[in-house]
Amino acid sequence: MKLKLLAGMAALGLLLSACSSDGEKEGSKTLDQGYKVEHVHGVAYSKDDSIYVASHDGMIVTKDQGKKWSFVGKDDFDLMGFHMQSDGTMLTSGHPGQTSDLPNPLGLLESNDNGKNWKEKALVGKVDFHIITSNESNPNLVYGVIQMESGDYKAGIYKSTDKGEYWEKLEGNGLMNDLHGIYSLLSLPNNENELFAGTNAGVYRSEDGGATWKNVDEKRLITAFSVIPGTSDLISYSVTEGEAGMMISKNNGNTWEKIGLDLKKDAVAYFAIQPNQTEKIVAVTFDNNLLISDDGGQNWETLMEKGKLSKE
Repeated sequence: MKLKLLAGMAALGLLLSACSSDGEKEGSKTLDQGYKVEHVHGVAYSKDDSIYVASHDGMIVTKDQGKKWSFVGKDDFDLMGFHMQSDGTMLTSGHPGQTSDLPNPLGLLESNDNGKNWKEKALVGKVDFHIITSNESNPNLVYGVIQMESGDYKAGIYKSTDKGEYWEKLEGNGLMNDLHGIYSLLSLPNNENELFAGTNAGVYRSEDGGATWKNVDEKRLITAFSVIPGTSDLISYSVTEGEAGMMISKNNGNTWEKIGLDLKKDAVAYFAIQPNQTEKIVAVTFDNNLLISDDGGQNWETLMEKGKLSKE
């Protein structure tokens, strides 16, 4: 019952992300406590201890653990599929904002200055990746999920081996037909041919780079994946009938051990880990809550509650 409830909640979160309406960006660069962030689509934790939140109205950042927040850059893009690579490069897809003259959808954009400026990378005006991920050990290996057909581009998982310049559609044999059911995608850092997909039908695994898939755990719902930088250890938000929470795997996802953070009827949509201090973790949930931990996930502090930036 818990699995079905959380799967339904996560699906609603994905639908809201895909169907959100245009909004106006706050005029002031610095944000007041209590400002409401609409539809978070990704999070990043940089080496300088900054936390970046990608949303429907652009990107915001805090450099002091949530005491102050500000917009990043001048773009008000609806940042979909946002992902920070292990080398610090930011990738995103989505839709242009009211002040942009880029075509819709954005295809793949890249930033090498933490979101201050974005440059066109590939497929601009052609696709909208709702999920983007890359290999922790090899950032040239990038995967993107197109959940709905877009012109010549069919729904599917796409792969790039040159950091997003050129893409090929993977066969995806054995994977579910409706890719809206995919919540998370992970490329194993110690095996580039091995992938995990957390879905509303269980956990799928590919051992041939995404060509074929097998459901390896129908009784587990994984809504978010991440790799602990500098290791091959994985973390996830994992739900079974018996338990839920942030979990760690030290054997390539074969087994999972609970750390903590049981969110009951909520679940984590995105994790990010500070590359130089891996005990620092940020999590964003489907209910638009943002939590941080300084001790590897044992204890958590809320910086954003239901989209509202928390007061000091």
